[in-house]
Amino acid sequence: MRNWLLLLCLLLLSGLPAAAQVAPDSSKLPRPFGPPLGYDPLWHCWSCQYPVYLNGGFGGMLRDINKNLRFPPQLQKDGRVFVRFTIDATGQVRNPTVEQGLQPDADSAAVRAVGLLGHFTPALDPRGRPMAVKQTIPVTFSYDDEDRPKKRVR
Repeated sequence: MRNWLLLLCLLLLSGLPAAAQVAPDSSKLPRPFGPPLGYDPLWHCWSCQYPVYLNGGFGGMLRDINKNLRFPPQLQKDGRVFVRFTIDATGQVRNPTVEQGLQPDADSAAVRAVGLLGHFTPALDPRGRPMAVKQTIPVTFSYDDEDRPKKRVR
């Protein structure tokens, strides 16, 4: 009798962990740090290589955008234009578009300047194969102290 009672208690206690394994509500789970999947394929990849501008790296890219940027004469206020573009598997800039605009003439000037960028080394996946990635860069239009146009890329 004692063995049966012990066996019954063990069977009841063994069912408790199974009852506690209910799937949690996915809406209450914390979101992972970083952009959502599909936004940037390199944000979670430690062994991937980002694209590099061949004419001077990041500083050279900023210099070339500043050189190609034409300050619109109708622009009367300071502001930023965020330009999103794709660097394809061959290292070419493709499809520059306005992510967040300022004025139509400033937007078109920023898109034109980014579209005139030269070659990049393509991004590489963990196996060393080239892949396309999207990048966003802010182009800042501002006036200096003497009311002369000043353009900056940061």
